[in-house]
Amino acid sequence: MSNLLQTSHLRLDNVTKKFGRVNAVDHVTLDIQRGSFATLLGPSGCGKTTLLRMIAGFYEPDEGGIYVDDQRVDRMPPHKRGTAMVFQDYALWPHMTVFDNIAYGLKMQKVGKQEIMQRVNETMKLVEMAAEMLQRRPSQLSGGQQQRVALARALITQPKVLLLDEPLSNLDAKLRVHMR
Repeated sequence: MSNLLQTSHLRLDNVTKKFGRVNAVDHVTLDIQRGSFATLLGPSGCGKTTLLRMIAGFYEPDEGGIYVDDQRVDRMPPHKRGTAMVFQDYALWPHMTVFDNIAYGLKMQKVGKQEIMQRVNETMKLVEMAAEMLQRRPSQLSGGQQQRVALARALITQPKVLLLDEPLSNLDAKLRVHMR
């Protein structure tokens, strides 16, 4: 068996995060293989979102290490980790159009305009949104449409690790199954 198949794609090694005296995440060790889909289950307030935010780079662990493809990433800035996160509250920029929200990551990666257009259109089809939505602002969209824009924004960068914090909760049952 090759080394690539033997190593974890995402590995958390004894990761801990404290807020004051509260242990939000307490010595979590986890190995997720490439191509796997893993789910964190637990009651509200148990640290699921905190753990995702540490993997994404929005919080630093107090202890332990986070690795993507055996490269330690917990000391890297978020944009260099190869991760993308869809937040529970979507985190769309209200002053930007749908197009600009979705294309943002590609613009930061300095992708050319033609490729951005192509990838935005492909991603819109993937999340089942019409091209006419591209010039709207988030406030002009339903909750389900906003959620799909947030998902499209994460998917378009083709991240190594896609982190989803309850991203499908506002979609109807049929669309939820399709998006999965």
